[in-house]
This record gives sequence, structure tokens and C-alpha cells, in this order.
Amino acid sequence: FLNIQEGMHTVLNCTYQERTLFNFHWFRQDPGRRLVSLTLIQSSQKEQGDKYFKELLGKEKFYSVWNITASHLGDSATYFCALR
Repeated sequence: FLNIQEGMHTVLNCTYQERTLFNFHWFRQDPGRRLVSLTLIQSSQKEQGDKYFKELLGKEKFYSVWNITASHLGDSATYFCALR
């Protein structure tokens, strides 16, 4: 559970132990709704994103971060990460 003020920057971290990485996904689920894919980053990429969201993949340290640079009420959801 993470509670932040509107307009604040936050970072969601996801760590994993799998050494063989093909695809890494971030998903979001609003209450009572289905999962929605936010992004897919492939093993050949290191980062992707735009001015609002940025995903970084650290292959050596086995982590991914999802940055929300200026949070707003619409960001309220459950976030998931998945590795394939």
C-alpha cells in the first residue's frame, strides 16, 4: 500500500530473480475492473517511457521501476509487474 499526495513523484519497484528475461510487463487494475497493460519492455531494451511514466530495466540487478512523475487522483489503482 502506498499513499502519496497529488502532484508528488513516486517510484514503484519490482525485483525478480530470473536470469533469463524475455519480456517484462507493468499492469494496472482499477477497483472492480480488469487488468490493463501499461507497458512491455523487451530484453533488448533498457528503458522506455514518456514525460509522465518511465520504466527502467536493470538487467544486472534484476529490477524494474515505474516512475510516476506527477501523481494525480486518476493514478489510484493496483499495479502489477510480470516477467516472461
